[in-house]
Amino acid sequence: MANYECQRCGRMFERRGLENVCPVCAPLDEEDFKKIKDFLSEHQGASTTEVMQHTGVSLRQIKRYLKEERLEIVGDNKGFLRCELCGKPVNSGRFCDICYREGTAKQLKGVKITPYGKFKEDKHKYTREVRYYEKDEK
Repeated sequence: MANYECQRCGRMFERRGLENVCPVCAPLDEEDFKKIKDFLSEHQGASTTEVMQHTGVSLRQIKRYLKEERLEIVGDNKGFLRCELCGKPVNSGRFCDICYREGTAKQLKGVKITPYGKFKEDKHKYTREVRYYEKDEK
């Protein structure tokens, strides 16, 4: 049963791990990432436009690699990539440091996070625990 949309081609596929692209697109995606990596190793500090022109990789894919923390903006971001909760410019990932820390703390306390920094209590708390038994306790 297909349960996830490929971020490259839009096909539905069954996600088995943390992959964001379908098995058909995965080799192509890695090839594009390698092109970017090779270009940036030779041309450090290149702009996004230069990377797009010389590698043929789309802006959408470059942004996805930035959000996946596979790439990082060095220097001034100028709002190219923004935190998904507060809108503050970030150089890599989906959230700024403050929202990431606050979100992690809220998750640990059982509070549900919604977009744009609004928080609400989770009425259906489920707790999971791991318990260690000594051999003689069973």
